[in-house]
Amino acid sequence: MITVAIASMQEPKVEAVKHAFAKIYPQIEIKVISQKVNSDVDDQPRGIEETTQGAYNRAQNLIKMGIEADFYLGIEGGVWLNNILGQEKFFLIGAIYVTNGQIDSLAYGEAIELPKYAKVEIMDKGRELAPVAEEMFSKLNVRGTNGTVGELTNDFITRKEAFENGILMAMAKFYNQELYQEKKG
Repeated sequence: MITVAIASMQEPKVEAVKHAFAKIYPQIEIKVISQKVNSDVDDQPRGIEETTQGAYNRAQNLIKMGIEADFYLGIEGGVWLNNILGQEKFFLIGAIYVTNGQIDSLAYGEAIELPKYAKVEIMDKGRELAPVAEEMFSKLNVRGTNGTVGELTNDFITRKEAFENGILMAMAKFYNQELYQEKKG
């Protein structure tokens, strides 16, 4: 059995962990421990650095809590404002940090450009994406269901699937360890 601790109780994140690990280890029973854990960053991370720091902190805080697991995962959703191709672009991003205590890995789930309304409300007015998404889509609990990415893609890619893909990418360091080892000489 493989035990995976995830620093979240949100169903899309927990389900993403279950599905990703079942794909990676199809012959092994997977036990998932989900725990609400602080990210120690702003409730609405802004930028890749802060979003990544939040994912890292979540995983490390699981370890500090004394939870025993084979893998510790921190998943953090954030927003990223950047100038790309000569235009200001505003993205929803997700950082996934995984560690087993010896190997640390980081990946990012799909990034999707957000509407101008979201940029104004989040960056200019200091709001969080969750309530802004509820307003944009006239729907409650967007975060706990298909997510903003699901709403924007007409559910072609849901929040769970975006995080699942990020987990599969973060786990590449574990199932391709030889490629990530430093060569000596």
